[in-house]
Amino acid sequence: MSSERVSTMPVSDEFKGLTLVDVTPKLEKIWIKYPRLVQLNLLLLCAFLGQTATGYDGSMLNGMQALPQWREYFGSPSAGKLGAMVNGVAFGVLISLTFSSQLCEKIGRRYPITIGTSIIIVGSILQTAAVHYGMFILGRFLIGIGGGLVAVAAPQLMMECAYPSHRGKLVSLYMTQWPVGYLIAAWTTYGTFKLQSSWSWRLPSMLQIVPSVIQLILSFFAPESPRWLIYNDRTDEAIDMIAKYHANGDRNSRLVRFEVAEIQIALNQEKEQKAMQWSEFVRTPGNRRRLFILIFVGYMTQWSGNGLTSYYLPKVLNSINITKPETQLLINALIAVFKVGCSIVSALLIDRVGRRGLILFGTTTMFLVFIIWTVLSALNQEQNFHNKSLASAVVAMIFIFQLGYQPVGASAIVYVIESAPFSLRAKTSMIFQLCAYTASVFNNFVNPIAIDAIKWRYYIVYCVILAFEITITFFFLPETKGRGLEEIAEIFDGPAAAITVQAEKASELGHDRGSSDSQKGGQAINHLEVVQGTKTV
Repeated sequence: MSSERVSTMPVSDEFKGLTLVDVTPKLEKIWIKYPRLVQLNLLLLCAFLGQTATGYDGSMLNGMQALPQWREYFGSPSAGKLGAMVNGVAFGVLISLTFSSQLCEKIGRRYPITIGTSIIIVGSILQTAAVHYGMFILGRFLIGIGGGLVAVAAPQLMMECAYPSHRGKLVSLYMTQWPVGYLIAAWTTYGTFKLQSSWSWRLPSMLQIVPSVIQLILSFFAPESPRWLIYNDRTDEAIDMIAKYHANGDRNSRLVRFEVAEIQIALNQEKEQKAMQWSEFVRTPGNRRRLFILIFVGYMTQWSGNGLTSYYLPKVLNSINITKPETQLLINALIAVFKVGCSIVSALLIDRVGRRGLILFGTTTMFLVFIIWTVLSALNQEQNFHNKSLASAVVAMIFIFQLGYQPVGASAIVYVIESAPFSLRAKTSMIFQLCAYTASVFNNFVNPIAIDAIKWRYYIVYCVILAFEITITFFFLPETKGRGLEEIAEIFDGPAAAITVQAEKASELGHDRGSSDSQKGGQAINHLEVVQGTKTV
């Protein structure tokens, strides 16, 4: 055992003017060839699987609506009762959002996942064992509370722990777990269709526990966010984490020194500005812009027509006279396969096409699909559903819709979370979920009633909304790809933010006191002592 310190050599020339991308080593082999990266990414499954349970829930309820056994057991729920069943989860999420961001700020990003997955497990057990409507709703309400905690904490943990060059793809792939969960539930309910008992719907409910159990176990071993550790004056633990997983244990690594210094500078500035307060969202032009984009993207994820295929697919299919339960279950299962493919491709393209690029492509595609979908549905109704080719074309549009929605879904959470400064990141994650779930609550009550009342005319509403989303995306959403978390500030706060970071960064990493930044240099050297704290290894 020996005691080492992070290098104290003058490194101003080494790092001056560089960004995180410049100092991140290019991996010579695929990441699975690096044991520490494999370990890190496996442990981050505790966060990564968070969307699996959510996607599973959406598809499971779609499938249940098509199961005669489920409808009979719960007395063929009316549109209002069905909306309450769907919204049981949404209401639980909304309750959890009242304290989720504070929990992430107080106890870190990891423990809320532990707490949330535990609650999901309890809720899933109640849902599986439900003997009446109220018990089923209570189980779904608890699933929502736990899911809300996980949804707020999970993307933060991944974004703040991931290896720099993996961050965008990893968090984007996190969103692919929604369609993966959807796929599993779709084929599960299709497979249990022939069970002539309540187990046709209890078995899919029980399997909803599986991803949460995996998350719960892994959360006990996963690392904590180094940014949260540094913000809470636990810098040595943060250096350990970054060195262990990003530099194979080398605390002297250029990447480790750069990451720690960059994080410290950004967090010190936020502390000086007392930026943890809610009022910070409206204090500066940059933060007001962040807030506008956050609310817009949050609502866009649910008000783009996806709710029609996520929770009310049977009603959509009924509207075009595709009414056989087995056919509906098969379509739901095939859509799930297509969703997974689209979402994975979108996630892998996020660093090449960009966040804004994916959102613009997605909204434009969905707009064109909805126009065609609306026309086809209208013609189908006018012809009294006798033209089967029109019904088939509508089903094709439901599939093609995923080509547009999945790029939006894959990029949305990455875009809003990475755009936020650390001090507002937990609140940003909470507001994003708040927007998404308030929109979802609206959808879940309005969609089934509107489809029953005005049929295909309801799709015109989404045509108008999608046209609005394209306009806002094109004119107001900036691109954030290719930058470190602390470097995105320049986009929202202007060149001055980047100049300050660069100047202080040079000082943090050992800039000469005799430079033109002598006053900042004195503060930076003192701060550097924290970075260079003694550590036994």
